[in-house]
Amino acid sequence: MKAFKLFASQHPLIFGLVITFVFILMLVVSAVLGNLWPGEVSYGQPGGIVGRLVAIVLLLMALSRLGWSRSAGFTSLGGWFTWLVLLLPLVYAILASTYALAGNFDFNLSNPALTGLVILFILTAAFLEEVAFRGLILHAFVRVWGSTPRGLIKSVLISSLLFCSIHLLDFLSGRPALNVLLQSLEAFFLGVLLAALVVRGQSIYPAAAFHAILNLAAYLTFASKGIEPAPSSWMLFGLLMLLPAMVAVYLLRGLPDRSAGSGAAQPTHGD
Repeated sequence: MKAFKLFASQHPLIFGLVITFVFILMLVVSAVLGNLWPGEVSYGQPGGIVGRLVAIVLLLMALSRLGWSRSAGFTSLGGWFTWLVLLLPLVYAILASTYALAGNFDFNLSNPALTGLVILFILTAAFLEEVAFRGLILHAFVRVWGSTPRGLIKSVLISSLLFCSIHLLDFLSGRPALNVLLQSLEAFFLGVLLAALVVRGQSIYPAAAFHAILNLAAYLTFASKGIEPAPSSWMLFGLLMLLPAMVAVYLLRGLPDRSAGSGAAQPTHGD
């Protein structure tokens, strides 16, 4: 593990790509388990949930072995102010996604497809992505590039590009190519917002809650109905998410350099 930690500090970009590749393999394994144990719903397969839970445990073990659990925000729930601050962008993101993708704000809270398995699937999927991209990858970048505003912005943007890239896998599901590209663009802006939330709050959990609630809102809006939004809808959603992403980057510029007190490595000239 010491060699892997050294590799992360010397080659952060390659480290990020490796973790992204491992994440994709975990999704493939989860998909296979989902087919072996499909359950009664198409979204929220028990096998897929188990696969994601195992993946979360493995990544958390890796974080612990690296000694990053605390500095990556896994030992703190975050202060009350962090949770309070996320409410405004969360409400904005839910309204933006609902309006852009469905054209109205009509939530079907009595949807019979919203089962406990579906909710658990959404929770585990969102937390797995947060552990991989805002836990391991973002933290590895910050350790190398530093907690200065410039280092944080660079870390946030590149980790969000990697987060955006995994959404391109939807090409394999047969979805329209333009929809996949536009959704990936929206995922980049969402990744920027979530990464900034982790950096400012020093906790992974507010971002994970934000991610899960937004995904749940999207499921209630259109996914459970089998609706594929038009490309113009994805474009509108992406443009609406650009604003909070820009605000998040701007707020990072005002953060003090926490490198000296966070246990992070000093900035190097890594990849």
